[in-house]
Amino acid sequence: MHLSRRGFWAALLAGIVAPGLIPAGSLAAPAGPAGPAALTTTYQVVSATDTTLTMRFTARNSSSAPIDVRSLDLPRAHQIGEVLSVTRDGTPVEYRGKLVKLAASEKSAYTRIPAGGAYTVDMRLADDYDLSRAGTYLVTLTSTGLTSGRGVVRTVTGIRGSAAALRTTAGTVTTSIQRAGVAAVTLRFSNCSSSEQSQLRTAIGNALTYATRARSWLAGHTAGGGNYLTWFGAYSPARFNRATTTFAAITDELTNRTVDLVCDAASPYMAYVYQADHYRIHLGRGYWPAAATGWDSKAGTLIHESSHFTVNGGADDHVYGLAEGQQLARTDPNKAVDNADNIEHFAESLG
Repeated sequence: MHLSRRGFWAALLAGIVAPGLIPAGSLAAPAGPAGPAALTTTYQVVSATDTTLTMRFTARNSSSAPIDVRSLDLPRAHQIGEVLSVTRDGTPVEYRGKLVKLAASEKSAYTRIPAGGAYTVDMRLADDYDLSRAGTYLVTLTSTGLTSGRGVVRTVTGIRGSAAALRTTAGTVTTSIQRAGVAAVTLRFSNCSSSEQSQLRTAIGNALTYATRARSWLAGHTAGGGNYLTWFGAYSPARFNRATTTFAAITDELTNRTVDLVCDAASPYMAYVYQADHYRIHLGRGYWPAAATGWDSKAGTLIHESSHFTVNGGADDHVYGLAEGQQLARTDPNKAVDNADNIEHFAESLG
């Protein structure tokens, strides 16, 4: 059976099974700790082209009572972290979308799904995951707090998707900061007011202080313990080396590199980056009320976001929050040393 490209997508959307193609899965599973078994999840392909694949996620509450689900466990139209697990023929597909630093209120937010109601969102998967190769794609939720059904799509041609982030120098202001004994970091501001630029120059200096202080502390505590134990857990040579190299790389960024700082007034979040778009940090509306230093500060947020860059170790967002980070260090040190909030809070904990 031969399908033209137009016929291929029409068959997919109609749910027709053809050689090399199966329809989107709608397999449902009951909710776990997030709610009673009445909460089920489904996935369905809404539209597909050469550059987009839109899949609809639905969490339906068939019970007679509302169910509260942690908002971070639910996918959104535009992902703010790796909430979905996507594989192609059994091989994990790397997430390439936004990695967001949330304000404290957002970390603990819940979404209420009313009795008999549903949470529904249309997700543009090709924008956040590399679907450029043909194969069988399996989509599930990453969170252990909500048991998920799964979506299945088999493609016979790749979907290119859109660029995750485009660098631009339009409307930028460039400045350099020279500190005694260190090289100059070059800052390029985009869409930032004079006041915001001033705050960011201060924040960069404070973030460098945090990074260098963390390096010095680690150099003097080569067996771990203390603050290391609190934020990264039990000592192992590999994990200790990971922490050391992360802060060395962030120090290099804040002394020798060109850092792009983009003020995004449309974003409600504190900040976000794209992991492979090195040294480019987007600051949202949630960034400016933060204190200059201290817990979840302007300076600490820059440490958090810089730790995400692949060249700085490629940290993830496994959990958010002070208590959650300390719990992660106790229960899963491997994830703790790879968690951006833990990296930030270790640096902030040193004063």
